[in-house]
Amino acid sequence: MQNTTDLKRLLVLDDEPDVATTLCLMAEGAFFETQHTSDAEVFLEKIDTWSPTHVVVDLQMPDRDGVEVLQTLAKMGCGAAVIIASGLGGRILDSAARAAKENGLQFIGTLSKPFSRAAFRALLTTDVPTSLPRKVTSSAANLSSVTEEQLADALHNQVFVAHFQPKISCTNGALAGFECLARWPLKDGSMIPPDLFISLAEQTGLIHELSRQVYHFAMANLPQQVHSQGVKIALNLSPINLKDEGFPRWLLEKCEENDVAPSQVILEVTETASMDSPLALLENLTQFRIKGFQLSIDDFGVGYSSLVQLARLPFSELKIDQMFVKTVATSKESQKIVTAIVNLGKSLGLDVTAEGVEDPWALNFLHEIGCDEAQGYFIARPMATPAASAWTQPPFEV
Repeated sequence: MQNTTDLKRLLVLDDEPDVATTLCLMAEGAFFETQHTSDAEVFLEKIDTWSPTHVVVDLQMPDRDGVEVLQTLAKMGCGAAVIIASGLGGRILDSAARAAKENGLQFIGTLSKPFSRAAFRALLTTDVPTSLPRKVTSSAANLSSVTEEQLADALHNQVFVAHFQPKISCTNGALAGFECLARWPLKDGSMIPPDLFISLAEQTGLIHELSRQVYHFAMANLPQQVHSQGVKIALNLSPINLKDEGFPRWLLEKCEENDVAPSQVILEVTETASMDSPLALLENLTQFRIKGFQLSIDDFGVGYSSLVQLARLPFSELKIDQMFVKTVATSKESQKIVTAIVNLGKSLGLDVTAEGVEDPWALNFLHEIGCDEAQGYFIARPMATPAASAWTQPPFEV
């Protein structure tokens, strides 16, 4: 007799009885209890009364389309693993899948009709994704926002540190460098997430002091490979920092103090960010290049002026936004976009880095299309200096 804690239930919403029946028979062969319906209201009612562990939602329904159903599932807080099925084109399936994930549903894959038994059974055995918990306790657990006063106080007490995320070569897997990421530690050992304070710092003008503190800490606590192997370090640069005319010289002095060559430093400028004066942006970024620093256009592909900035500004690296890299294993569109960006970067003589690598398939794909470097949770998470210094080439091949 099956353990009730291992009970698996599939609920199918599809207006084609033959398809729904076939799906249920296949799932029963994998020891699922099954039910199906062509009525969206009945389907949503069974979510509450029957508590399925897995659901299949067809996009084309006569009374309510699949996206509406997905929206309702999200509002209900449905925790079932979601499979989207449709005979529509791949781009429509990809968009619906993206909507499911961005609504916070436990999306595990799509079924393009007609589908095979193997494809469906593979989805049923897929581990249900779970959001990665932040390491939070006590004060950080209840923190949903940060005030300007709290940020100013933290800056006054100089609490900010940097963690380091390895970047590897897509050619041979060797360590290529580290990205330095701002961290706000609390006394209880938890961390305030960067998305709660970076934008606030930019809005209030505190980004100048924040950047200097994080850069200072990073330069003084670099992983040993930066000195022993000459690998590069990437620092996030807000365009607002460029309004500080003394910033390029200050950073050059920090490099000299810590025996780091400017050519080892990559300044990542967010592609979606802007400045009041395009001329000032051009002049200031050019100053950094004159001093020997490398420049990366970060989050490439999500802003409105990507090609304009590439043509106008002196970038040496292009960094592909993680939203495309994270979905490259499951989305043909993402594969085409990533390939096009790599080819564009190469044609302009730029190094190309992909962030958001979370599985071996993505890393192998990047290797095959000639991407230069990669970073992401599959390779390594951001870590403090001792762990970064001890980090070695990962146990996988590219």
